[in-house]
Amino acid sequence: MRRMTEKKTEKKNRPHKGAACLLLACLMMAALPGCGKEAADPQEPTTARAPIDKSKTARNLVKKAEEGAVMESSESPKPGDYTTDDVKAEDGEAASMKTIDQMEMKFSSENGLMNIEVNAPVLIPECDAYPILSVRRGSIDDTLLKKVKEALLQDTQLYDGIRLYDPIVEQTLAQGEKPDPAWKIGGQVPYSEITDYPVTPGLRSVKDLSKGYAEVEHFKDYYQSLMPDGELFYGVTDGKDGTYANLAVTNSVRYGSSLKFFKSRDYNVKSGLVLPGFNVYGWPVEQGIGYLYDEKKNPVPPVGVPWEVKETTYPDGEIGYEGDGTVDPDFTGFKTTESTKETNQLTKEEAVRQAEELLQRLGLSEDYAVAAATDEYITDPEHINNAKDAEGKYCYDFTVGRAWHIIFQRSVNGNIVENYGEKYSKREEKKVWFGEVVEVYVNDNGIVGLAISDPLRVDEEVVKDSKLLDLEEIRKIYQNSQLEALNQSPSFDSILSMTREEAKEIEEPEYTFKIDKVILRYVMVSEKNEYERGLLVPVWSFEGTCVTDQGNVHAEGSFLQINAIDGTVFNAELGF
Repeated sequence: MRRMTEKKTEKKNRPHKGAACLLLACLMMAALPGCGKEAADPQEPTTARAPIDKSKTARNLVKKAEEGAVMESSESPKPGDYTTDDVKAEDGEAASMKTIDQMEMKFSSENGLMNIEVNAPVLIPECDAYPILSVRRGSIDDTLLKKVKEALLQDTQLYDGIRLYDPIVEQTLAQGEKPDPAWKIGGQVPYSEITDYPVTPGLRSVKDLSKGYAEVEHFKDYYQSLMPDGELFYGVTDGKDGTYANLAVTNSVRYGSSLKFFKSRDYNVKSGLVLPGFNVYGWPVEQGIGYLYDEKKNPVPPVGVPWEVKETTYPDGEIGYEGDGTVDPDFTGFKTTESTKETNQLTKEEAVRQAEELLQRLGLSEDYAVAAATDEYITDPEHINNAKDAEGKYCYDFTVGRAWHIIFQRSVNGNIVENYGEKYSKREEKKVWFGEVVEVYVNDNGIVGLAISDPLRVDEEVVKDSKLLDLEEIRKIYQNSQLEALNQSPSFDSILSMTREEAKEIEEPEYTFKIDKVILRYVMVSEKNEYERGLLVPVWSFEGTCVTDQGNVHAEGSFLQINAIDGTVFNAELGF
């Protein structure tokens, strides 16, 4: 997955359901700074359709795409020519990549805490043009929901997943233990009773649903609080055939749109809380089964070593449970069991074929192309069990299956549209847009996972073939921008202003960024605080790995994206 993921060093308690969902959603993090944008020009006519009609910035970008950029330098650069005549990708296919150059450079910050090493092929797609498209934010509708239900569950009856206990709650109750009062489990039922609540696939507004869930405490605290403007459907199977499945859709102005399907012969279904993003934790098989909890290799382990948790009585008399900051003395690590039910003997070609056939059935095949297909271990952090090892000491128990993880992303004339991170807006109220992607999991049991996030709607082709900046200009912009971009990001906040002595006092390591790929991709560029519309434009993405001076992987993915048309630095977190 091409996004920057940060190493987490803080040790935490085992997450509750809400924390687990937020943690998984936050894996899609790439917070790099960008250039500011001009406000819309009030003197120009506007329409309700595209940003090109209302935004001075967007019009300038399109002008540069049509005529070529003029940079502030002693020489006007020539536009780059990175196309291959008459090579046009079919709808829904990604173009083949070719190497046009090798970029090499090294530079460091003045304080020596950040070192950049670039030794990377420069890759471009083979195509005949780089168009710019005007797009708007879409949503999941009943038609798509019902197509997914028919394709993946046929006539299987679904039941109301909103009423389910969290798996942790159900495990706690089954063991005869007291639940944490903070869990607020009123109105929920165990999995064994879910058949009392049959449902038919169809989206309903959270507002309309609220009366029917008045006794379900988490509905008010969660859905009505996070997405009062949203739509929702959540159905689960009864598992009587030995397979557990769930199908959920959320549409929200604040949190975007998401459809998720998951089935397993190992896990029962999720609890009644659904967030956008895929709730399965996966990593390449080639990393090894122990990668999940290897803190030296894995930038984002799903849980940390647990603290000793003790019952606490608060001043108001309420009883809760808190970690005291010390590591459980009996903790020995992780116990991993590889599934004998979720196996993966399929070839990559067969898995991709099944995934592509699914998109065809859903009517999505013309819009998306395969961006990656990886044989992965998969597990569900919601079903991490408390267990004992051979010596009787406490540990976490993961059941790990395997599947092909196939990522589809929008294709613009064969160019993949990449999502480098969430986009945020805090004007009036916070909004998060996780970015468009379709993910499919396939193994020996067929399609076991599907996630469709924030689909776009294309309004028009604004520019047929953009004139891109010369590669030498991109190299100069990168060298002048990378350090400051990292310095302004949450992961490396203000590190350039530290001295080595100050860094040592707070145990801040020295970082080396090894860039091993420079690749031309597409992103959606929008105006500040504009979420409903944007332009799909080409950017140069500088990708690799960040390691500390202790040799630990701190982050991996894309560390800078430069607009290939006008040379501005794209802020993946903000979307402009």
